[in-house]
Amino acid sequence: MNLSIEKVASEVGCGKTTIYRRWPTKPQLVAAAIIDNIEVGEVPNTGDVVEDLVEHAWQNRENFRRSKNRSGNNGLLLAMFNMDVIPIISDSFMQARHTMGREIIARGVEREQVSGELDHDLIIDTLAGLTLFRITLKPEATGRTDDEIKDTYRSLVRSLIGRQS
Repeated sequence: MNLSIEKVASEVGCGKTTIYRRWPTKPQLVAAAIIDNIEVGEVPNTGDVVEDLVEHAWQNRENFRRSKNRSGNNGLLLAMFNMDVIPIISDSFMQARHTMGREIIARGVEREQVSGELDHDLIIDTLAGLTLFRITLKPEATGRTDDEIKDTYRSLVRSLIGRQS
């Protein structure tokens, strides 16, 4: 992790002991910065599981977009994938987002829009994976309009749940 507590302390105008008193480790400091700059969001409920999952995925995209606008790149949000940071933010963010996705799919099962036999965790993870991949490893795919990007998500969700339209 390319972070200096001394540099952070200097930037905010305090001693490094002050930082260590509140965040005893670099991963805890990074996790706090990430959590402070992202939103878990609300569970979408449009009445259609495809649109709900698209909106759920879009919330993740917006978190990356806000992170990039604040820092000039995705460094802060990508730091969440540091092996020392993951366990710290898992309970407060990742698990909450995953639970929201499972709620959306459970509603879809109740409405008979999704089969209860599908691997619901795989659907949620695939949507999150697409977001991460497109933003970090294939950024040229993000040059399209928001509507075009949402259509990509719709296509993926329909494929994952076996629904034509």
